This record gives sequence, structure tokens and C-alpha cells, in this order.
Amino acid sequence: MRYLLIGVLTLAALTGSSQNQKPKSIEVQGKAERTVIPDEIYLSIALKEYKSGNVRVDMNKLEANLINALKKMKIDRENLTIDNIYGYNWNWRKKKADEYLATKRFRLKLNDVKMVNDLIEKLDQKGLNSISVAKISHSQIDDIRLGLKAEALKNAKEKAKYLLDAIDETLGSAIEIQEVNYGYESPIYARGRTFDATESVSNYKSELEFKSIDIKAEFRVVFEIK
Repeated sequence: MRYLLIGVLTLAALTGSSQNQKPKSIEVQGKAERTVIPDEIYLSIALKEYKSGNVRVDMNKLEANLINALKKMKIDRENLTIDNIYGYNWNWRKKKADEYLATKRFRLKLNDVKMVNDLIEKLDQKGLNSISVAKISHSQIDDIRLGLKAEALKNAKEKAKYLLDAIDETLGSAIEIQEVNYGYESPIYARGRTFDATESVSNYKSELEFKSIDIKAEFRVVFEIK
């Protein structure tokens, strides 16, 4: 009876070991990358009220000037939104309260960075407190990402098959797929036109492109070896 019990325990241990045994596998990484020129550029434009002599140029005039500039450039008014409104009435130099002058920050969506120079020229320079690029993107960025993910997975499969062919093994199905998340698209500066020094400055129009967006996709994939 004792020998029978030992035999049963041994058989159970061997069966459990066989069930827990992992299949042969190969792990590879697949990558895909594409660089695009952004066609969505979001500007942050801050307009601030100011005094010209005894006359106060208020926000209504500054905003109207901005709207008129967009109209002349045939930029859709819907591309302009209000981002923030702020101000204070304390003069740090004089160390006392001063007349309140409001600041209003706008977010403007442009399709081409070359339009920025023309826009600045049309704004009230005294009322233009600051202007900067808040965000860049591409209108098809989601579709591009999906395409790159599919390409990266195909790349991983081709790599695994190539390696297994070299050792006369057969590629099986995918056991595990894990996406490597970069978290951001690293900027790469695109080349612009070289400016000819002999060209008239008064006739110059910017043809420089904005920094490009480097979009990546990468996966870690484990395949079964048949």
C-alpha cells in the first residue's frame, strides 16, 4: 500500500511538471517610424491693453484688430478660441496700485507656419504681449499611428520568421504582444529654403518649414516555436 501511494504521488508530480512546462518560444521587437510635417500649428497669442498718451486702448479694439487680421488672411474665425483672461493693477516699479490693464490669451489654429509672419505684421504691435507655439500636430496623426502599429507587428513577425528559418524551426502563433510606449513624438527640424543674400529683404516671404514630428510604434512580441 505504501509503494502504491508513492507511485501515485510520483505520477502526479510528473503530470504537473508536464502541464507547467512552457512551450518553446522566441521574443522579438518590431518597429516602424514615420516623419511628417505638422499641418496643425496652435499659437498662443496674448493681447494686453495699453495706454497711448491719455487714451486707453481696450481689449475690444485689440480683439477686433485680431479678428480683422484673420479675415484678411482668410483664416476661419472658428480656429480662434479664448484660452485665458488675466491682469493686475499693481505697478512693481512704482510699488503702488496702477490702472488695471487686462490681458487676454487666445489659441489660434493654423495650417501653415509660414502664415505667422503675416499675422504678426497685421496685429497691433503695442498690444501684442506675447506669441508662441503651444502645440503642433497632424490632421491624420491617429490614422498614421494605427498604420505604424500594424507595420511594427508585421516587422516583428518577419524578423521572428527570418531567425527561425536560419535554425530550421517553424514560426507559430503569437503568445504575447506588448506595446512599447514612447509617450511623445520627438521633434526633428526640417530643412527650409536657403535665403539668397542678394534677394530683396522687402520681398522676402518665409518658406521655412516648422520642426517635423517623428511618430514611432514599437512592440515586443513573443511567438511560439512549433
